[in-house]
Amino acid sequence: MPTAFLTVIPPSSVVYAVTLGVMDIRAITPDEFRAYASVWERTFNFDGKDDELAAEAKVHELDRSIVAVDDGTFVGTGGSFSFELTVPGGVVPAAGLTAIAVLPTHRRRGVLTSMMRYHFEDVQNREEPVSLLRASESVIYGRFGYGVATYDSSWKIGRRDASFTVQGQIGEAVSLIDLDRAKKVLPEVYAGAAPATPGFLSRGKEIWDHALSDLESWRGGFTSNRFALFEEDGAALGYLRYRAKDTWEQGLPKNEILAAELIALTPQAEAALWRFVFSTDLVDEIRTQNRPTDELLDLLLAEPRRLVRRRTDGLWARLVDVPAALAARRYRVEGRLVIEVVDPFLPDHGGRFLLEGGPDGAVCRWTTDEPDLVVDPVALGACYLGGGSFALFRAAGRVKGETKAAQLADTMFSWHVQPWCPHYF
Repeated sequence: MPTAFLTVIPPSSVVYAVTLGVMDIRAITPDEFRAYASVWERTFNFDGKDDELAAEAKVHELDRSIVAVDDGTFVGTGGSFSFELTVPGGVVPAAGLTAIAVLPTHRRRGVLTSMMRYHFEDVQNREEPVSLLRASESVIYGRFGYGVATYDSSWKIGRRDASFTVQGQIGEAVSLIDLDRAKKVLPEVYAGAAPATPGFLSRGKEIWDHALSDLESWRGGFTSNRFALFEEDGAALGYLRYRAKDTWEQGLPKNEILAAELIALTPQAEAALWRFVFSTDLVDEIRTQNRPTDELLDLLLAEPRRLVRRRTDGLWARLVDVPAALAARRYRVEGRLVIEVVDPFLPDHGGRFLLEGGPDGAVCRWTTDEPDLVVDPVALGACYLGGGSFALFRAAGRVKGETKAAQLADTMFSWHVQPWCPHYF
């Protein structure tokens, strides 16, 4: 299938269409959402319920949707969310790629490649320096230049194994709140926490409404969302959104708690919320969905080895505008590097870039100077938020340059907080 495409931009809209052979790549209209969603259902092997589709339709940005149409039939989908991404010392506009699916009948025909080119052109037109995604299959996205920029950690532990090194009382600081109060205070706490940790993504009202809509089909046998709030002097400093599952065996409680999301602005709030979880009666096991890899709980527990952990890739990052992305963040130490980016999928986006940065700011521009490091987009995306290692990529043959240059890059790009993304999209 040819790779050339035609872009048409209507005079009154930023929405455009790509024609590739007999196949069109375009955005959908509101009345096409059901047909659009049917591609996900067939690709990911589930049947979407009406209330689920209604909730998804409210949160999707239809002008950023992508559909591949073959002879009038939808055969591929995608889309983007418009985010603000926390980077070390700042924020940058970012596109969150989502809903990628291609019908089994149209695999290996260039549909995904065409949709990705459409996506990157849209990102460039909107002046978003970074594209992000969460991968359903990790083998797919490296060829489009995405690298793993954050990792998720999930764990489980028996309640009886969770004794704390320092005993403390929960006291009146932690309270249970209802959904109406949660809708007000959870976004405030989340927004307060976002600037501190690279990888956080902004959440607008539509996203919060979607997250807290709590459809029964999303619960997996657990209760509806429950909310615990930590307050100090009238200020909300942390929250826990959790679910419980009622299970008894031979008259003994085997109940579970799923700590779906715990966000705290202070260590005291985080510790108090964990104590609340582990003090809940009739509970046999506590588990989480997504926690950072460097967990305060490790230092609170007397036996942290009792945490049964699983680490998985989290947020994948792809720099679409390299100089804008690199200039948007801060660097741990002052330094100067010439980085050559070799970009096979988007060759016009590569080149040599002079980066001069430090804790107070950075500039990045095109240059003809000899490079200190030669990287591919995967390595650059993986290191962008401070969690990757240029030296390790160099050892793996993915980065070229002197050892000292890779070490300097690692020192500059590292940050005092490991990147983490608690948001799914």
